[in-house]
Amino acid sequence: MGKFDNKTLLVLGSNVGAVDMICYARENGAKVIVADYYPPERSEAKRYADRHVLVSTADIQALKEIVEKENVNGVLAGISEFNLLKAMELSKLCGLPFYCTREQWDMVESKDCFRQLCIESGVPCPKTYFTGTEIPEDAWNTFTYPLVLKPVDASASSGVFICHTEEELRKHIPESAKKSSRKTIIIESFVQGSEFTAHYTICDGKAALACIDNRYPIALHEGNVTTIPIARIYPSVFAENYIEKVNASVIQMCERLGMQDGILFIQGIHNPENGEYNIFEAGLRCAGEAPYRFLKEITGRNFIQILVDHALLGSSDYDLTIEKPLLNGKCCGIVSYAAHHGTVGSIDGLEEAVSVCRGVLGYENRYPVSREVPDTDTLRQLMIRFIMLCEGRQQMAEDIKMLNDHIHVRNTDGNDMIEKFDPKRLFGEF
Repeated sequence: MGKFDNKTLLVLGSNVGAVDMICYARENGAKVIVADYYPPERSEAKRYADRHVLVSTADIQALKEIVEKENVNGVLAGISEFNLLKAMELSKLCGLPFYCTREQWDMVESKDCFRQLCIESGVPCPKTYFTGTEIPEDAWNTFTYPLVLKPVDASASSGVFICHTEEELRKHIPESAKKSSRKTIIIESFVQGSEFTAHYTICDGKAALACIDNRYPIALHEGNVTTIPIARIYPSVFAENYIEKVNASVIQMCERLGMQDGILFIQGIHNPENGEYNIFEAGLRCAGEAPYRFLKEITGRNFIQILVDHALLGSSDYDLTIEKPLLNGKCCGIVSYAAHHGTVGSIDGLEEAVSVCRGVLGYENRYPVSREVPDTDTLRQLMIRFIMLCEGRQQMAEDIKMLNDHIHVRNTDGNDMIEKFDPKRLFGEF
C-alpha cells in the first residue's frame, strides 16, 4: 500500500524538478497527469506520467476542467516560477492544498518585501537606498557608489546592473524597471565578497538548513556586466562559520512566514576580509541548480518530496533531522559549461566522458546541436550542467579536469563556443 493510493497529482510543465516529483508520487501509489503545450517528445515529464494532456499551463480554465474531471487531489510544478504561480492559482481556485499562499510567495520573491522581512528577523542584508518607481531628485545626493540596481520581481539575473556613477544608474534604470512586472526597482549598496546560496526545508512549521554552496562566477562579456555561476560547490568553505553566525536568524525568518511545509532558498555574499554576511534575495522554491539531486544520495531523501506530500496529503512526514549541510565530508557540485552566442555545430566527447567519470551523477544539456544560444549575461547562457558527488575537493578537481579535457563544443563555424570551470579555483579564490 502506498501513502498516495487513490490520489491524483496534476503537474504543470516539464521544467527541472517535475520528473522527480512525478517519480516520487507514482512510487507511492499516486496517478500523475502532466499538462503543457508540448508533445511528449519535447516534454520529458510527460514520458514519466500516467497520462498527459496538451493544454497550456497558462490556461487556467482548461486546467480547472481537468482537475474536476480527473478528481485531482493536488497541483504542482517544478522550479519554474511561472508554472508554480499557475499551480498556486489553480489550487486556490479548486480548493486544493498548496504549500504557500500568494502573500507568502510575494513576501519572499519580491526583493523589497524580502528586505523588510530580513530586517525584522535580524538577518544581515545590504543597505537599501531606494525602492519604488521614480527616484525623487533630492534622493540622488544620498547615494554612495558603487550601487546595485535590480527589478524587485525579476529572476535569472535579468535587469541587474552594478553602477559606479550617477550617469550609469540613470542610464540603466529604465531597462531594469522594464524587467519588473510592477515597474519597480530596488537600489542597494554593492557588497564585496563571494556569493553563496543556502536551501532551507520547512516541515510542520519548523525550518532546517539543508545545504549551502559557494558560487564561482564567470563573465561572458567584457566591461561592467553581471556574472553567472560556472559552478556551485557544496558545502561552502565557510559553512561552519555561517551556521554559527547567521543560520539561527534565517531559521527565524523562515518560521515567521507561517508556512506549514515548503522549501526556501536564500542568496547572499560573504566578505572574507571582515567576516560579514549579507543576504540579498530569496525564493520560496528550489533554486535552479536543484541540489536535492545529490543531497538524496547523502540523506536518503529528496527535499522536494515535502511539496508532493503537502499537495496530496496536506502535510509531510519529512524528518528535518536528516539534513546534513556539511554533507558528511563529501564534496558535491553543479558544474556548468557556459556558452557564447551562436549556433551549436558539434558536441564531442560528452557521453563518453560522463560514462567513465566516477563523480558525475547526471547531466543536462540545454542546447543540442543546431540550437541557437542567446547573447545575454543571464543564466540562459548555461549550456551543460553536471551534477557531481565526490569524496572530497581533490576528487572533484580531478573529475572536472577529465571532463574538460575530453568534451568539446563548437559552433557552426568550427570555433570553440564554451567557457569551462577551472578546477584550480576549488583551492583558491572564488
